[in-house]
Amino acid sequence: MKNVEVKFPLIEDITMEIAHKYGMIQPGESNTKAVRAVFFIDPKGIIRAMIYYPLSLGRNFDELYRALIAMQTADAYQVAMPADWRPGDDVIVPPAGSCGVAKERMESQGDIKCYDWFFCTKPIKKEEIEKTILKK
Repeated sequence: MKNVEVKFPLIEDITMEIAHKYGMIQPGESNTKAVRAVFFIDPKGIIRAMIYYPLSLGRNFDELYRALIAMQTADAYQVAMPADWRPGDDVIVPPAGSCGVAKERMESQGDIKCYDWFFCTKPIKKEEIEKTILKK
């Protein structure tokens, strides 16, 4: 690939010190090569997600990007994401705590759909996510 600007830190680990600390040496695979791993580290320095790939398997960059945007959206809107979520799909609203609270929430916020008292979803438009998270 040409003319690609990397806007995030990459780590060179010639001594394998970081690979050992982060558990990236795959048993039986190699003592001198680390598995391919992606760590999502938030601005506070907390590891939010880790995805490991064997040496023989390429990474799915669409999935990595989807996971990043999903975590940023979850943080910004205080929601949870269903599997395979993409911008524009419904998100999961934190549990209401009881049937009564869920019913009140549904009545006060018409865009929330509750399937049971503990499982409600709401839409967040793709355009809103693009504006707030992706800054398009």
